[in-house]
Amino acid sequence: MESAVGGGGVPTEQSEVGRPEQADDGQIVIVRPQVLENVGHVFGNLFQRIYHLIDRAGRGDTASVSQLEASTRRLEEFLQLVIDYVSPLSLALQRVSGTEAAQSLGRQLTDATGSQVTIDLKLSNDGQLLVDPGRLARAFRLLAAQLLPGADAGEALALHAVARPGCRSLLLTVLIPGRRVATRSSESEMQWSVAEKLLEVNGGSLQQKVAASGEVLWEIALPFQP
Repeated sequence: MESAVGGGGVPTEQSEVGRPEQADDGQIVIVRPQVLENVGHVFGNLFQRIYHLIDRAGRGDTASVSQLEASTRRLEEFLQLVIDYVSPLSLALQRVSGTEAAQSLGRQLTDATGSQVTIDLKLSNDGQLLVDPGRLARAFRLLAAQLLPGADAGEALALHAVARPGCRSLLLTVLIPGRRVATRSSESEMQWSVAEKLLEVNGGSLQQKVAASGEVLWEIALPFQP
């Protein structure tokens, strides 16, 4: 489930913001204007910080060098998110069981938070998904990045995997205490948008709901194959 897969082609230069982008190979990408606004905001902040650190490093401030390295790494990671968001993605489809998908999500949550994840499987017939395991794992990893690392490490997160009525799709739900979710930022919004896209290209969907108690519920749906 964790193997990496390369990306697809590049959108044409004449496409308009907010309209589907038609690539040379006939693939279509939906670009949401509000996501591109976040892109500009993050780039502005990161470049401003990098130029400031370069100026300080030039005056012999060694502490700024490590900060500059960290900011450059963040910029590189964010650029990759932008590329993933605006580019069509090729898929290496494989048959994966619902149990394997749930376990992959559980591993990503554990790696990101250091917490145990209890997986409740309610799959009377463990159906097969037709997905790209690498793309799916990356989507799960981006979602897990929304959680605070190391916070309440002894507190287990609850992951439920059930077959929707008619067994046509797998529903993965994660119930998260509100304090475990990191404060939203332009970068985390981009992570969420790319995770959503990766799930959608695999035929799935992603939703977040907030309860009155402050708990956050993630719902990931993926279609079973006949």
